[in-house]
Amino acid sequence: MNTRLTSVYALAAALSLAAPVSMPASDPRPVPVSQCAPQYPHALRHAEVEGNVVVSYTVTAQGNVANAVVVSSTDKAFEHATLAAIRQWKFTPVTKDGVAVSTPVRQTINFQLPYLHAENATSIASAGANPIPSTAREVAANR
Repeated sequence: MNTRLTSVYALAAALSLAAPVSMPASDPRPVPVSQCAPQYPHALRHAEVEGNVVVSYTVTAQGNVANAVVVSSTDKAFEHATLAAIRQWKFTPVTKDGVAVSTPVRQTINFQLPYLHAENATSIASAGANPIPSTAREVAANR
């Protein structure tokens, strides 16, 4: 397989990682130290199938991932790749009163093929990571 093409798919998967969401905004969240992207399953990439996997896991007081489980997915083939990648991730754990603590996390991993979304590349890049909606309609559309 072409290594450049493989790198593009890995980058696309990495860029589509959603931020960990498990706690209210006021609570601290584990900070990623290293996150390898899940491998895009060859058969699904070849068939141009996109999708996502919602996972739940615990970031331990040591910054490791434990108890990773799939909550839901659009295709079973994405699940194995997602769990294999997540189990390798490392975090700076949340501290409470100066002591590292385990933290539950729920996260969505998106599998997207970049060449299917080339028309949106400029608008996504210029929008930034967290665009601020300017109208009520945009707020409703982003929910």
